[in-house]
Amino acid sequence: MKLYLLLCFLFLSTVSVAQKEVAFTLDDVPNAGLYKQDGFRSRLLEKIDALALPVAIFSNEANLYNTEFAAENFKGLEKWILNKNITAGNHTFNHIGYTASGATAFEESVLKGEVITANVLKRQGKTLKYFRFPFNDMGPDSAAHHHMRAFLENKGYTLTPFTIENSDWAYSALYEDALRHNDKAKAQQIGSTYVSTTLALFDYFETLCQQRFGRPIKHIYLCHDNALNTDYLQALVDGLRKNGYTFITLDKALQDDVYNQPDRYFGSAGFSWIYRWERDVEKRKALLRAEPENAELVKAYEALQKK
Repeated sequence: MKLYLLLCFLFLSTVSVAQKEVAFTLDDVPNAGLYKQDGFRSRLLEKIDALALPVAIFSNEANLYNTEFAAENFKGLEKWILNKNITAGNHTFNHIGYTASGATAFEESVLKGEVITANVLKRQGKTLKYFRFPFNDMGPDSAAHHHMRAFLENKGYTLTPFTIENSDWAYSALYEDALRHNDKAKAQQIGSTYVSTTLALFDYFETLCQQRFGRPIKHIYLCHDNALNTDYLQALVDGLRKNGYTFITLDKALQDDVYNQPDRYFGSAGFSWIYRWERDVEKRKALLRAEPENAELVKAYEALQKK
């Protein structure tokens, strides 16, 4: 009996230690068009506050000039940066792709993209630490990868990976199109599908991690500043909480030793780091093919782009 109780205790202790954790990251901040549409307030930031959700944002400062209200947009970005739940990062000035632009133009965009954010942080006694590549495109080959890693490290940046994303930008394009046509039922269906498919992807990647690492890892979820997340962040967070997730900062996520692995993929595709860590190229391809895909989303998004 004592042995049975001891085994039960050890099992429960292992379960409690192997918690499911995720850090949320938000790209392409600020969304100036949405900010104007919502009366110069970020409803998404308000949702984040209400949820007390730690989020790392990656800004494109060129977005400040996407409307005629640059001064208002600056104040809006400043609110993001100064918010207690937010960790600010650089995403280049104008969301430039490294492979297409080349090293010189990309480096210029990195430096230009940090000016406002770094100054706001400096007033708070903080420094700009994190960088994420637009499109997660780290260059066409190993030489390009190593060159830009060295450049960023020399500037004091920590490269920000991700493990899970669900093409929320495509869902949001369809969602916003439905709202423009006053098709609320279709918009709701798109939003609900986004949440359910994202939860399914979390399950998929948890299974992969269990198979490869023998434990849950501290995940990093990538999404964007858009109308879809503004309206469905609450539902996604509720679903993840129901599935046993707790929400952590990017700082804490990167403390997981899993992120110390070498990146073994040298190309411009922007897929999950779980695939990039795979040494076997054919196995990586097989894992990519096995990832759940919403074929209807792809078809609908392609049709929308042709309009």
